[in-house]
Amino acid sequence: MKMDFSDIFLSKGVNYFTDDLPLISILKYLDVKPNKSLSDLGIFVSDDLIEVSMLVDHFSKPVLQTWSVTDERIDSVWIPPEHSRMLHKMQDLGVVRSSVEPGNMINHFLSGYVISDPGFYCTLTLTAQTAYALQKYADAGTKDKFLAKYLDPVDPWYGATYYTEIQGGSDLGSNRASATFQDGKWTISSDDKYFASNAGLADGAIVTARPDGSDPGVKGLSVFFVPARNSRGELNYHVRRLKDKLGTISVPTGEVEMHEAEAYLLGDRKHGIYYAMEILMVSRIDDAISAVGIARKALWESYRYACRRTAFGRRIIDQPLMLRDFLQMESELEGSMVLAVLASSMFSMVSSQVPPYDDSYHLARAFSHIAKNNASWVSDSITRYCMEIFGGKGFLKEFPIEKFHRDSIVTSIWEGTSNIQALDLVELLAKKNTHIAIRDLLLKLAEDIKDQRERKKVIDALMRSFTSLEKWLSCRNPELHAKEILDELAQDISMAYLFNIAEKDNDGRFRQIASIFYFLHFDKQTDIDELFLRPVAISWMGMD
Repeated sequence: MKMDFSDIFLSKGVNYFTDDLPLISILKYLDVKPNKSLSDLGIFVSDDLIEVSMLVDHFSKPVLQTWSVTDERIDSVWIPPEHSRMLHKMQDLGVVRSSVEPGNMINHFLSGYVISDPGFYCTLTLTAQTAYALQKYADAGTKDKFLAKYLDPVDPWYGATYYTEIQGGSDLGSNRASATFQDGKWTISSDDKYFASNAGLADGAIVTARPDGSDPGVKGLSVFFVPARNSRGELNYHVRRLKDKLGTISVPTGEVEMHEAEAYLLGDRKHGIYYAMEILMVSRIDDAISAVGIARKALWESYRYACRRTAFGRRIIDQPLMLRDFLQMESELEGSMVLAVLASSMFSMVSSQVPPYDDSYHLARAFSHIAKNNASWVSDSITRYCMEIFGGKGFLKEFPIEKFHRDSIVTSIWEGTSNIQALDLVELLAKKNTHIAIRDLLLKLAEDIKDQRERKKVIDALMRSFTSLEKWLSCRNPELHAKEILDELAQDISMAYLFNIAEKDNDGRFRQIASIFYFLHFDKQTDIDELFLRPVAISWMGMD
């Protein structure tokens, strides 16, 4: 008898968009109007993508095919037809297209929350970044030649970003890739772009390289589009190998070599590092929002299991300590969700800006650092504990819950580790005083809280936090406090927004979420019986 996937995955059939009532409430609060296609995506992910993703992860990882049967070097990645069908369906639902439509980029990010499979979504993130860069910075000829290929409804291209090199990692200033302009054309040579996701799958990539004669360091970098095949139809670069990874198996990650590869300069060659970081910000936000999405799926699945599993004479969800664990995880998740959706919305509103950027762009950039770091660690924690809720079964590869955790781990590493996020944020705050804008924004939110006691405790907490933050920023070496600054701002933003959303919440669940969040991060003296014995905050999970 054919296996029914719902026998091993209890959340099959959930609509990961319309059934996610906290997300819908947050979008309504922020006046975000999502595309109707997100509902179709929500059920597609539940009914099809998660099962296919698990099969790819366990049995059908991408394979590099170096040679054709006629001895032609092809460097192509071979994936199962079902893998291709998943990607094509998500393309049909506008995941990439929305990244280049004016005012619609928020729907690309929301798609990432609904999909939240970091392997499959990485392929689409990299494609969206490539299309975004072509749309915004390519000259008319380059755009006419390549952009439409990424939006082709029948056979869409896939993209990539090849920044990282073995000697530098996140230190792009140490890039050795060189670009030469001769006879009216650019070519790039590079020994190794070392973490090249979508290598062998991508039809073209965004590449950082240093034009001959340019300054050393990051200011000498420029950004190029490099197609996988050159104008003669030959391979434009080689894929040396694919890497074995702990998770995100469905996206091929390899090493790329370029030897006089044909390239197309994007924008002003002197602004390359700004373009590179702007393009990277798209995937940083994608990291954040997909990390929250995968934690949501793990929590949803664990809750359904806890409602069915009995121990010591009652369901484990009815055990007070387990109930408290769920409520705390839900609170952390919704705090992170608010951050990720805010970062998505802010960047969507400033995505038309070009260097030099204004203060609203810098604010969006600050939120992207904060959201990415916070979401990755919240997701890591929630998905790991969800394995524990399943007991020994949580450690078995025959059930999907362990894959959620393996896939979530990379979100703190991709597009800059937590140290990189912290250091970049501190540099931004020092140069642009963006923390002042954040403080003023949060205090304004706090002043709108009607309940006098809640308003006072939120304002007092914010003032304490920003006093500490000013002290850290003005000390002899602010870098030593960079992670504290990053974490403190994440907690401040989440707390202020959760209490403000609670003002418009009729059933009291956001007030409970906000109160638990405050208890966890600002005041451990609260009476926990009152907080945790009325589980309004997770009641929505039982309504699906």
